[in-house]
Amino acid sequence: MKPSNVAIIIQARMSSSRFPSKMMEPLGGAALIEFVYKRSTLSNVSNVVVATSEDLSDRGLYDYCLKNSIRVMRGSLEDVLKRYIDTANAIGAKYIIRICGDTPFVDIALADSLLDTLVKEGREYVAPSRISCASAFFSEAVSLSALERCARMTSDKQDREHVTRYILNHADGFDVKLIDAGLNPSFMSDVKLTIDYPEDIEAARRVVGRLADRYNFSSGDVLDIVGNKRCVG
Repeated sequence: MKPSNVAIIIQARMSSSRFPSKMMEPLGGAALIEFVYKRSTLSNVSNVVVATSEDLSDRGLYDYCLKNSIRVMRGSLEDVLKRYIDTANAIGAKYIIRICGDTPFVDIALADSLLDTLVKEGREYVAPSRISCASAFFSEAVSLSALERCARMTSDKQDREHVTRYILNHADGFDVKLIDAGLNPSFMSDVKLTIDYPEDIEAARRVVGRLADRYNFSSGDVLDIVGNKRCVG
């Protein structure tokens, strides 16, 4: 049982320039945002919330979440760092797993492990090293205090949009731990399973269609499908 001060916060918006309204695209019998949310609820963390923006462009996403019993909060569109901080404070979370809404294959077991390390070792930031984890499976764990320190220390637009960018660029000033996730076999260099363009959702649908359970699966299941059957391209 996880303490009540931990949470998964899923950032999502509708105004992607490369793939507008992608969060509402169907995947596995649900909209993409619902797919990612339902997978996240398989975590050991009971506190799961979608953090979208107060911009008019995200009203439809917000309404969809409410209609489908998805916990959702709204905040700044461009200052995503502030959106995370405000959401965490509103729900009483001191330790956060950050998941992007366009990663339907995020490794939930890995996310739980990152959070365990963050809390038990008293770290400020724990994530898989990028070289060891394909983007499809990536998440990161971070303390609210570290995010609040970032907010005080930087006004750079890129730092505010990309929540943990300041931490990674100033790792010597934070208690950072990067782990070897072992989730980036060589064939993944030719495969893209994050949803950035319309063709990406088609590839994701082909993978989901081959899974025994559309929500409860491991990264190993995905790698078996992609590596052995080459159903994405």
